[in-house]
Amino acid sequence: MMATLEELSRHIGVAADLQSVVQTMKTISAVAIRQHELAEEAMSRYRETVELALQVALRSFDGARAAPIASDGGRTAVVLVGSEIGLCGAFNERLVAFALQSLGETGDDPANRIVLTIGARADASWRAEAEPPAAHEEAPATVETLAYTVSTVLTRLDHWRESEGAGRLEIFHHRPGAHGNTTPVRARLLPIDPAWLSALRMRAWASRRLPVPIGPADALFGRLIRHLLFARVFTGIIQSRTAEHAERLAAMQAADRSIAEKIDDLRVAHRLRRQDVITSELLDIMSGYEAITGNGGR
Repeated sequence: MMATLEELSRHIGVAADLQSVVQTMKTISAVAIRQHELAEEAMSRYRETVELALQVALRSFDGARAAPIASDGGRTAVVLVGSEIGLCGAFNERLVAFALQSLGETGDDPANRIVLTIGARADASWRAEAEPPAAHEEAPATVETLAYTVSTVLTRLDHWRESEGAGRLEIFHHRPGAHGNTTPVRARLLPIDPAWLSALRMRAWASRRLPVPIGPADALFGRLIRHLLFARVFTGIIQSRTAEHAERLAAMQAADRSIAEKIDDLRVAHRLRRQDVITSELLDIMSGYEAITGNGGR
């Protein structure tokens, strides 16, 4: 059945409203991406400062006494950083598939791991494919609330290290790439790589004056490792949020193009239908005029 002019006009209006919503979401994602990129740049400078301080602390240990490094034994604590809302494609499903494959390749026993999910969609995707997580946190809604989320995650990980015997901490998240692409990555939080610490200790100092640490070396080293963990978890979550908005922006751009094409099709159909109606009315007028003229002639 051919749609009426009123129906076509209504469909065009609904599509235009939907396009307006999509364009608003595109703007929100674009702005959020820039905000998260700036936050990551700031955290990168913070992490560089922590590494410089850590370098000084490492040099305070003599050859006979190495820096204290956490053991690699015990259970594995896994942090899975996903999204709180949808409209970002298979963002969470791909992350969960990557995490399970990566953990399987390294021989991690599901019965020997503790999982913390961040984001409601990531939590649902993990539950659909693996064991229920031990804990769940909401994904931060803004950059301003991200530090609180990181502190909460670190507090929970500290509890698991003390009460659950977690010796290894792993984080899985998406990282933004070129042209809006995203890549799931795995990063080890603890134990700190001894080779990385050794390279950091031997790194050349920018000046000839090396700062002198104050206080016990072990305590200073422990506090700096805590700051390093904060920076690494913060970076992982901020990169995940940037990647999420990048995928949502790509999805909204595709939806915007699709809606624009649909509106064009509806407008063409509306013009054709309007032309049909006008033609029909003109034919009716002409028929009526011929009928009147013919009757008058008789």
